[in-house]
Parts: sequence; structure tokens; C-alpha cells
Amino acid sequence: MEFRLFWFIIENMVITYHGDRCFKIQSGKLGVVSDPLPRFKGDITLHTQKTETRDFPAESGHFFGPGEYESREVEITGFPNKDGSANYAAVVEEIRLVFMGSPLSDLEPGQLEKFGETDILFAPAGVSAKVIKQLQPKIVIPFYKKPDDLKKFLKEVDKKEEVMDKLTLKKKDIETGTKIVVLKP
Repeated sequence: MEFRLFWFIIENMVITYHGDRCFKIQSGKLGVVSDPLPRFKGDITLHTQKTETRDFPAESGHFFGPGEYESREVEITGFPNKDGSANYAAVVEEIRLVFMGSPLSDLEPGQLEKFGETDILFAPAGVSAKVIKQLQPKIVIPFYKKPDDLKKFLKEVDKKEEVMDKLTLKKKDIETGTKIVVLKP
């Protein structure tokens, strides 16, 4: 009888915000970027907004729109919003990241199941407190274009926020309940 010991190294996940909709999630050697600014590249790039210049084949590591994908051992599910933007759920290091493409005031029938149990929700500052309450993410990281949008969002969700330069964590660090983390661009 042969015994094998497997070691799974769970890396720290480091999340940084670069303004507008652009986040970079680094886990070991893997880089995931959402809605990249021109200078950013990732192993996996998620585009929540469609433009004529964003027509990439899936094998390039760029994704837009509905579908189920796998890239670099990351499972990705894309699903649409009524306005043509896309939402994504991606599992990285056992952490379910959800990227919301547009500010939702209410969930459409069936959307709750698509979002699934969310560890970290990247949401536009215009998303309603009702949607956050329905989704029950453990961490919400808002993105915004104007500081006033962020202030309005924080007032509506009525939760104390933590402000930081970057968020570094592992799955075991994620607590129950919903916490708001504001990352500085």
C-alpha cells in the first residue's frame, strides 16, 4: 500500500483597486483583473462592459458575457444584466468572487442563484442596499467614479466601512456577516 501526502499551498489573496471598475486580484502567480485600465494585464481578464474594441477569444484569457469558462484552474461563470453589461462569479483559492457589471436596484428572478454564495462582491457604488441584503456577501468592495457616489452608497448601506490601501486575506479570514471594505485607488 502506497501513501502519498499532498500539500496544498493556499496563497494570500491580495486585492487592489485602481480606480473606476479596475481591480487586480493576485493569488500567488495568478493575476485576475476586472475591467482593466490600459496599463493592466492579467492571466484572467474579466470585462463587465462591452465595447467594439473588446472582442477577445476565450483562450486569450479575456472574458465578456454569459457562459461557463475555466482558465488557469479558475472556474468562471458569466451572466448578463438587462443593460448589456455582464456579471461574473469566479472561484480563486476557494474564495468566490463576484463582479457586478451595473448597479442593480433589484434582482431579477433567477439572478440570486446565479450570484450564489458570495464571499467577496465587487459592486458599483450605485447598487442598492436591498440587493446587498439579498446576496448576503461576506465582504462588499464598492467601486466608483466620484467620491460623492461612494458617500451616498455608504449612507444607504448604513454599515461601518474599513478603508485600506489593499485587502490581503485567505479563505479562513473571511467572517460571517457583511463587511464593507473601501479600497483606495
